[in-house]
Amino acid sequence: MNGAKRYTNLHHRMPAVFGPFPGPRQSFDGRRRDGSASTNKEAFLTFKTPKSALTSLLPLGFGFQDTQGSDQDAYVTVSSKSLDNLEWLGYRGYNLFSFYIHGVQYATPQGVIHKGTFLPVLWEDLADPIISGREELGFPKLFADISISETQGSYHMSASWKGSRFADFSVGDLREIEGSAPPLAPPEAGTDDGLLLHRYMPTTGRPGIAEVDYPVFVPYAEERKVQGVSTVRRFVGSTGEVKWYPLDWQSLPTLHHIIKRLAEIPITSVVVCGLTEKVGGADLSSARKANELETTSKL
Repeated sequence: MNGAKRYTNLHHRMPAVFGPFPGPRQSFDGRRRDGSASTNKEAFLTFKTPKSALTSLLPLGFGFQDTQGSDQDAYVTVSSKSLDNLEWLGYRGYNLFSFYIHGVQYATPQGVIHKGTFLPVLWEDLADPIISGREELGFPKLFADISISETQGSYHMSASWKGSRFADFSVGDLREIEGSAPPLAPPEAGTDDGLLLHRYMPTTGRPGIAEVDYPVFVPYAEERKVQGVSTVRRFVGSTGEVKWYPLDWQSLPTLHHIIKRLAEIPITSVVVCGLTEKVGGADLSSARKANELETTSKL
């Protein structure tokens, strides 16, 4: 029999002929990673925007939850995060920049409803987490050069591709407060039980035909069972801003259509902004096909 031996209970990625692939969810010998000493620093800005500005970004079967708040308002969080001391990267780290839509739900054909936050896109500045997150979990990860600077009471991030800056993000007038960090989704956005993703992979040689096309759900409760996370420091800000630069296709050959769309989303008002520092992090191994999970929510 030709080819490498396949271990069905271990993660494989291309090039698969070399055997199980080490990554954030397993070591080279199949051992689960220890995330207890990992650290992360995350700055965030949550704002209101009309639901009509986001509807076209929701995949088929996804929709906004019915909430007691305004029928017209949606909630979005833009987040810049630095992960460090990661065992799976030899105790190194990387940066990421994410765009979240809160108060979203997906209804399965069986009538199960998954309620949470939809992640349509994020950028990271290292190939290893991009490849593993896309192939193993279905995260919509793209590459960017991410530059972060901090001064007393302020935080700034710039994202670019080959020297073409496409986003600036900042929070200011930060002051430290006590307590654990709250979830990114504000309560008025609706129920937030987990992260919703849309996994898509094309079929080789058949443009427009999907090999893989399904929703993914990452339940927060299951993630907490994998690895606890504790807040080290927490800051709230008084000012925050995100700017998108919709450059042309020559400046952003593979990203211009995404940045143009994000730049069209208006910020009605800023809800909250701040920064948190945490220790510990789960590996997102609880991600599953949404249609194969059961919850207590039913249509």
